[in-house]
Amino acid sequence: MRGKGGNGPPVMDNLHKSPIHGSFVWIKQTLDPGASYIIFENDLKQADGSLFDPSHAAYAYFAAHAYTWKKVMDADLQREYLVVCIGTGNEDEVLGQVMGYGFPKDTVYYLYKAKEA
Repeated sequence: MRGKGGNGPPVMDNLHKSPIHGSFVWIKQTLDPGASYIIFENDLKQADGSLFDPSHAAYAYFAAHAYTWKKVMDADLQREYLVVCIGTGNEDEVLGQVMGYGFPKDTVYYLYKAKEA
């Protein structure tokens, strides 16, 4: 789903709200191939913190850069996912900057780059 006028960044549902329920496979199926994403995965069985903590400094960074995000919970696997749409271009730099915001030490991340037109 695209933003205003059909050519803006993808609109992500449930922004800043409670987590939605889904799996990693479901997340991948919902990604817009025209946008880039960072997906953070946190195993709640081994984690020392939550990706969904609203006081996490990364949320201020995302908001300052107008990145959109959604929170996805997989209750069956006891994993949480933070799916951040970062637009296109400079994906590696954005990832490097975001990693400095103190995510739980066992957080796994995935970087999905937009397909070139």
